[in-house]
Amino acid sequence: MAVMADLSALTVTSLERAPELESAVDRLITGNMPPFMSWESPGNWRWHRLYDTHPAHQICVLDEEGRLVAAANGLPVPWDGTVDGLPGGSDDVLVSAFDGPAARPDALCMLSVSVSARLRGGGLAEGLLTRARDEARAAGLRGVVIPVRPTRKARYPLVPMADYARWRRPDGTLFDPWLATHAALGAELLAPCDRSLVISQPVARWEEITGHPLPGPARHLVPGALAPLEVSADGEGVYAEPNFWVFHPAT
Repeated sequence: MAVMADLSALTVTSLERAPELESAVDRLITGNMPPFMSWESPGNWRWHRLYDTHPAHQICVLDEEGRLVAAANGLPVPWDGTVDGLPGGSDDVLVSAFDGPAARPDALCMLSVSVSARLRGGGLAEGLLTRARDEARAAGLRGVVIPVRPTRKARYPLVPMADYARWRRPDGTLFDPWLATHAALGAELLAPCDRSLVISQPVARWEEITGHPLPGPARHLVPGALAPLEVSADGEGVYAEPNFWVFHPAT
């Protein structure tokens, strides 16, 4: 059973009500991710437009001293409820939202759920997910859909996401703690999105992350990456981040 923090004991607000928290939200997100995850990608180029266009869906949790300790970032999206109708991943969600035709939203898509390192495991993430599901229900949406970045996948970058997501512990629960948390809250595991976020950068920039040369063309392992980096003969390194779609029904 998932443990949930009592959000009523903390201050829950949003960037709509507290836009001055924007920089703190950015620091929390980037501090929880490998450094390359904030590099240029089609979705990352558009990330900050979330703050301007959907500030009410950028949820912030503050401790008793007013410090940001958790945040959830999302936006309403069109989705027909089928696996085939899922977006390609986080890049696709943001590109479609800001560059595609206007469409009636059917679900709330959470692109990031971040918790301060000192408070992880205390139920804050579970509380934010439950709050997002309640907000989706109140808005008449089908639920919350999330391209999940499994927390232990970076230890197994050579394993396809579809296989990794099926791994189980001896007690039958899901092997990955973050996927297991979603399942414990009643989420449905839908499908992998193997190119959720795609970052293409000169190999020299990737070498700053690895600390050693990356001759190519070849596949290379990068600390924190969920899949190998593909280095081409022209010296470009392309990282396609695999995620796994999960769905929290509003009902």
